[in-house]
Amino acid sequence: MTDVGTTKRRSMSPTRRLRIWEAHGGVCCLCQTKIDGVREAWTVEHLRALGLGGEDEDANCAPAHETCRRKKDKVDVSAIAKAKRVKAKHIGVAKAKSSLSHPQFKRLMDGTVVRRDTGEIVGGNRT
Repeated sequence: MTDVGTTKRRSMSPTRRLRIWEAHGGVCCLCQTKIDGVREAWTVEHLRALGLGGEDEDANCAPAHETCRRKKDKVDVSAIAKAKRVKAKHIGVAKAKSSLSHPQFKRLMDGTVVRRDTGEIVGGNRT
């Protein structure tokens, strides 16, 4: 199973940013166009997101336009959330149960809690 969501993030020093920029020739890893480093906002993007088991190594990093990165991050956030849910399920982490998870009680449409067997009201409205 891939290690999800536990990769530590190293600091991105100016030297490291320059090394990654030069390794990729200043080309955006997402749209494959040349980045004008002076006029366009850019950032170093992880090719495989850290939350999806990617390494925080230079080989997994590349320059990207800020706008391209935002689009990728929207997709990555939902994928990371799903990966964390799947991991939690497989290692046996249970969701917190509702206060009404006991089968002998039910909540009516008006918010009143009643016993299923007798219909007796045991709790008032939630407001």
